[in-house]
Amino acid sequence: MVADTAHVPQPWREDAVVMGRDEAYNTERFLHELTFRHRLSPPAATEEGIRGTAGSVGSDRLYYDFRFLRDFGFREDRNGFLLDIQRAEDLDGAYDRQLIGFRQNLGDDSEIWLQGDVFSDKSQADVYFSARHHLTDNSWIHASWILPDAYFNDKTDTRDSVEQAPQTFFLQWHRQGTGTGAGTTLSLNLSPESRFISRQEQLTVDSESLRTAITHGQRAGDWLLRLHLEGERTRRDYQLRGPEESGSTPFDREYLEARVSATLTSHRLQPGIGLAYVHLDETGYFGRALDDEGRIRRREPTLFGEISLQAARNTTISPGLYLSAPKVRQSFAEDDGRRHSGFTGKLALPIEVQLPDTNQAVLTINPTFYLHKAAFGGGNLQLHWPL
Repeated sequence: MVADTAHVPQPWREDAVVMGRDEAYNTERFLHELTFRHRLSPPAATEEGIRGTAGSVGSDRLYYDFRFLRDFGFREDRNGFLLDIQRAEDLDGAYDRQLIGFRQNLGDDSEIWLQGDVFSDKSQADVYFSARHHLTDNSWIHASWILPDAYFNDKTDTRDSVEQAPQTFFLQWHRQGTGTGAGTTLSLNLSPESRFISRQEQLTVDSESLRTAITHGQRAGDWLLRLHLEGERTRRDYQLRGPEESGSTPFDREYLEARVSATLTSHRLQPGIGLAYVHLDETGYFGRALDDEGRIRRREPTLFGEISLQAARNTTISPGLYLSAPKVRQSFAEDDGRRHSGFTGKLALPIEVQLPDTNQAVLTINPTFYLHKAAFGGGNLQLHWPL
């Protein structure tokens, strides 16, 4: 997804493997996400603060990616209370996390973390064991071992059960560059094979998933160059046991997202141009939410560019054009499906307002308009507040 969730640990989720996402994306879905992507950094996905974006992707759908991350240090910062609130979505649908935890420093360069994703239903609690080592003053390596639904079999009040316990491994390397937008983050998220039995939904599912991402920014003379690559490979095998259901039904997903851009920072208009590409293949049974078998194939190149206009002392308007040529082939056994080849586009008019007395907090109001049809393209609201 265009959201920065690839640089945040993504543990196995019961609702993702059992229910799956509850929508078949419309033609403009990934174009919406591109125009609603986080416009500002700091805070980046790895930094403390509030970063949120939310926008309309349909008459009844809201896309969002929100995170509040804070390390409350004490004892001269040798310890810390960790608070990490997330509300976002991936290709398996929306999720919420409320992580609380504790940091213990080990000398000057290393630290260990213990965190838990807290729910009133204890069977849904995830446990995170993490370690971070600072290689230099501006770079570190981070590793997490996550036990999703760690106490499920002991605490659940349902007849569902974990047969092969899920776990997730997360590894990240980060280097902070010089200046805003510069630096490199490389992340890997692995959930090896697990098995979950849902008697409520009358199925058994085996699943495994691998996600990787790299984000890089650097300055070359007067230019700020950015690169983002992200990929996912997910495999599931369902044994359906409902009425008139029998046998094994697989699900396969291959996803690739690439985005490159260049901005001339020395010019008063700061003109920028970029290219994005989305590659998505999904085949098989999509879970109980859609409760259907299908095939989705999307290839979506998009050319985009924008300029920045200083409207007032603390206000900037950055009109942007997004020109896309998606090829969408989508079919389901119980649905007519969707086919599209041709032009789609949007005009975005984000207005960025730096809030007074808030330590660089920026509020963005971003109305968009379709170029391929006479219609409003959805509104978008963003807040970025480094802490």
